[in-house]
Amino acid sequence: MDLLKTLKNFQIDMLIQGSFLGGGVESIDGNSMILSTANSGYEQLRMIFFDFFKIREKDVIVDVGCGKGRVFNFLLYKGLKNKMIGYEINKTVAEKTKKNLSRYGNVDIRSENIFNDFPTEGNIFYLFNPFREAMMKDFKKRILQIREKNPVILYYNPQYLDIFNDERFTYDLKDIPILQSGYPVKLALIKLSDKT
Repeated sequence: MDLLKTLKNFQIDMLIQGSFLGGGVESIDGNSMILSTANSGYEQLRMIFFDFFKIREKDVIVDVGCGKGRVFNFLLYKGLKNKMIGYEINKTVAEKTKKNLSRYGNVDIRSENIFNDFPTEGNIFYLFNPFREAMMKDFKKRILQIREKNPVILYYNPQYLDIFNDERFTYDLKDIPILQSGYPVKLALIKLSDKT
């Protein structure tokens, strides 16, 4: 089963970026605030973006800590034409991802900290636990500043979900099975409540 999964990952990676994207990349700051780059699995992305959440045609998707671009690979593979903005603070990783996805005019990879250039046009934010608690609190403040966009946060492996435990937010928790380990990882679908 692992071999079939690896072959499918390889197929999608090669089709979209012409390069296999397996393996992680160490954090640029020794994990003090920004966590290491890891890949989201395509099967898990299918559940997140097609079973638990439905992307609309005008949604602008932001991947916070996009790494090698697996989220965009999958969405492009599925035929989505939405505007996609990826933030990756590791310049080496970001530049390679930007180059690999350069033929897609709807994809914009930014080699910078999201807090230096917050994408106010975005309304769907995908996070695979990209940073520690202090930065997550800052992210929450930025989301509140774009409340008119009705932003949705797809927070995969939500280590700091308690930050959103206030009346301005609602969330729904889903189990995402990880086949290799046999245990589920949580996905939090976070939205602004009517009380904002």
